[in-house]
Amino acid sequence: MLLQAICSFVALAVIFLLEFNLEVTEMGLASNFNALLIVLGGTVLATLIAHPRAQLTATFRLLRRSFAAGGEVDSTIETIVNLARVFRNRDLRLLEKEVNRLPPGLLRIGVESICYQYSRDNIEQIMQREAAAAYNRYATSHKILHSMARLAPALGLAGTIVSLIRIFSHITDPQNLIGYMAVALLCTFYGVILANLFFAPLSNKLKEFMDQEELRLQMVQEGILDLYDSEHPRAIRYKLETLMQGSGTLDRTAPPPKVVLLASYEKARGANG
Repeated sequence: MLLQAICSFVALAVIFLLEFNLEVTEMGLASNFNALLIVLGGTVLATLIAHPRAQLTATFRLLRRSFAAGGEVDSTIETIVNLARVFRNRDLRLLEKEVNRLPPGLLRIGVESICYQYSRDNIEQIMQREAAAAYNRYATSHKILHSMARLAPALGLAGTIVSLIRIFSHITDPQNLIGYMAVALLCTFYGVILANLFFAPLSNKLKEFMDQEELRLQMVQEGILDLYDSEHPRAIRYKLETLMQGSGTLDRTAPPPKVVLLASYEKARGANG
């Protein structure tokens, strides 16, 4: 991480040195390149100073997943119900065969915990930790995009200031003012465009995906414990679909949840009794 930060600092310094020394005589490809170099390049490098490269890569992978995430909640319900049918007779060998078909994630961890014959309390604790860790990874990616949305206009302003300095240094030569003025305006333009039409919408898209994942993680936790208790598949489907329908009433203005396990059906029934 230290080496990455040092390299990013050096690259950022090189970009600013180039901005002060590259000659731009007219508006065109060179002025657009200069503006994009300081705004987009500076934003990426400043982000690399604050975050590991692996987190930045994970953020773009998560964004790609968020655009293809339609139907994940319904698919999770169907998978849990099918697992409940397989495990009706508490045959661990049949359940172990299903584990290999599950993608990596919380659901697979929960099913593996059942196969390892952990106690119900241990499974509950494992699921809570893994769900919280997954949500924290999503929150980190959202923080990165939000940070980039704030950095782009700042780098655009920095590029504009650099170009204005170049303008004042060539004030006696009007022929050279056009190119620097173009870079100055383009830096502000690209900073605003990248922040408001790229990074901010992507940040909002990721937040929407996080809300969906919050619900899905809760469903997985509830479903795994019901699977452990050998609940009837129809009862599991009903509870998970009820949870999905009730998610529309959640307060999305509240602070990010800690992905706490929902009370089980048996506990709720015992409390009412």
